[in-house]
Amino acid sequence: MAQNTLFRALKPQLRFPARYRLQMPEFFDVAPLDGYRADVGLLLASLVDSTREWRGELGEPSVEAITWQPVAGSYSIGGILLHNAYVELSWFNRFLAGKTLDPEELKVLLADETDVDEGQWPEAPAKPISWYHEIHDGIRRRVFETLKDVDPDKKYEKGDFSTTVRWVLAHVVEHDSYHGGQAVLLHELWKKR
Repeated sequence: MAQNTLFRALKPQLRFPARYRLQMPEFFDVAPLDGYRADVGLLLASLVDSTREWRGELGEPSVEAITWQPVAGSYSIGGILLHNAYVELSWFNRFLAGKTLDPEELKVLLADETDVDEGQWPEAPAKPISWYHEIHDGIRRRVFETLKDVDPDKKYEKGDFSTTVRWVLAHVVEHDSYHGGQAVLLHELWKKR
C-alpha cells in the first residue's frame, strides 16, 4: 500500500505521455509467472514487462514508419521486432530446448537475411504493427511453454560456451529492452524527418 501511495503522490510530477498513462497500473510489481520455479518465473515476468514498456512508448507507428530505414540496409522498426522474436525462438527453443527451428518461420522472421553483428538488416515487410506483435506474441507463448520443460539447474553448453537458464533469460530481457528502445527511437526519428 505504501508503494501505491508514493506513486499517487509522484504521479502528477512524472508527466508520462497520455498513451503510456493509459497502460500504467496503479500498483507496480513484477511477480513471478505461475508454472515456473520462482527465479525463472521472475525473469520471464521481467521480459513481459520490458516488452509492455517499450510497446507502450512505441505506440502505433504507420506502415511507412515501420519499414523506414534511416540508411539503406540498416535498422527499421519492423526489422527489430522480427529480430526480437527470432532471438527468443533461437535462445529458448534451439539453445535451451534443443529443438530444430522451422525453416518457413525463419523466412518470415528474415533470420537468414539479418546479420546484426555486421549491421545488415533487410527491408521489413510492409505490414501493420499488429502483424509484428501477433508474430512475436505467438512465438513468446510457444517458447514460454517450452521453458516449462527446461531444467533450470542444468548447465547448457555449445562448443566452448556454457551458461545457465538464468543467464539466457537475463540476456533475452536485456536484448528485448535494448532493441525495444531502438524501435522507439526510430519511431521518434521518423516523425521528425
